Amino acid sequence: MLAALLLTSAFLHGCGTREPRNTAVIDLLPEQIGSWTRCDAVDSYDRETIFDYIDGAGDVYRSYAFDQVVVAFYTSAQGPDITVELFDMGKPADAYGVFSYAREREETGIGGGYEQKGRVLCFWQERYYACVAAEERTDDSDRALLEFARAISERLPPASDPPDLVAMLPDEGLVAFSQRFFHLHQSLNYHYYLARENILELSDETDAVMARYAPGSTYLLLVRYGDDADAAAAVSSFGQAYVPGAAESQAIETENGAFILYGHRDRFVVVVLDAVSETEANDLFRATLNRLTGSSD
Repeated sequence: MLAALLLTSAFLHGCGTREPRNTAVIDLLPEQIGSWTRCDAVDSYDRETIFDYIDGAGDVYRSYAFDQVVVAFYTSAQGPDITVELFDMGKPADAYGVFSYAREREETGIGGGYEQKGRVLCFWQERYYACVAAEERTDDSDRALLEFARAISERLPPASDPPDLVAMLPDEGLVAFSQRFFHLHQSLNYHYYLARENILELSDETDAVMARYAPGSTYLLLVRYGDDADAAAAVSSFGQAYVPGAAESQAIETENGAFILYGHRDRFVVVVLDAVSETEANDLFRATLNRLTGSSD
């Protein structure tokens, strides 16, 4: 869970006497949740100051349309201290993207979906990504995390659906919760190291989703570009750099015995990686093209 990296050090702050930097999002956080009271001191970080809060994950948030994060602290005589991070990710697709970045499983019932790992619970809703953490984990703290998440969810805009690109992935064989939505080359390399150079010409203007498929550990990458010409240029760049001499839309066996297949349709690029057989590569590729056109052939 990505935000757990940030929350690990949050309890070092406590209520303190800090002055808030920018409290545009703070009104979305209740002043009282059950027996917990929000401290007056609130921290806020934007795209430039996020590194003052955390170094390691700052670039992950900045790879989306992240605008700011508000960090609030809650105390109670009847339970552990609670820290809340509320990220304004700029748009719903990017809130889903950062939620999906390191997700292992997902529960429904709060926002667009939530995940709890240990003493941290995170969920996404509309353009917001929220994480709630207890200072220590107990049965009471688990109930408190759910209470906090629901109270915050009620104050946010109605939940959104995942990005439409995610719905274009074929269902058969899809490994549950493996979908990752992103924009940039460095994000792709985090999920699947492709190349040092940006051979697919990814940018802030591209939408991409990657997922795993069974059997084996096959990866499917689907990228949407601005127009047909951009997609064609990206396919050409990928072919020349990654599989020189190989034809588009033709499965290629690699040195390790796996298969690659790539091609484009309109403004979409489809890449199948590490397929266990030529048949699997072809089937997954064709199924994806069918989803793009709405065909069931």
